Amino acid sequence: MTTKPFRLTPGLREQIVASVRAGGYPHVASEAWGVPKDVFDDWLKRGNADDAREPCRSFARDVRQAFAQALLRAEIEVYKDDPKLWLIHGPGRETTERSGWSVSVKPAEPSATTRNALCDPELMALLGTLMQALMPYPEARAHVAQALVGMEAKPE
Repeated sequence: MTTKPFRLTPGLREQIVASVRAGGYPHVASEAWGVPKDVFDDWLKRGNADDAREPCRSFARDVRQAFAQALLRAEIEVYKDDPKLWLIHGPGRETTERSGWSVSVKPAEPSATTRNALCDPELMALLGTLMQALMPYPEARAHVAQALVGMEAKPE
């Protein structure tokens, strides 16, 4: 913890808030103007308390507002420069509360009812054995192969 006392003067407050509004992260902005992170955190904590008093109350509000303004400006720039990126990573992204543009369709998880039988090694071995047994009968083998191909095309 910092032992040197720091005062939240109007000038210091203005510098920090302006730096955040310009796009600096709040803690970096405070450090840039000579205010250690723990002091800055304390000012915000006191300013966000239910019984907050001035000047910390309005300072915390102004820092939050400046940060939101910087984020908004960045979102607007991304929207202008690359709308698709904005849709995927910005407000258009998929969340648990609402669908969005960011998540591509995922294949369904295999279950007992949607299992691909052709991935079953036992079935593949059986079909291989069947086709091998039909090797001396090329016409019958062709009919079986055609019937199996026809099964794949039929809707369930």
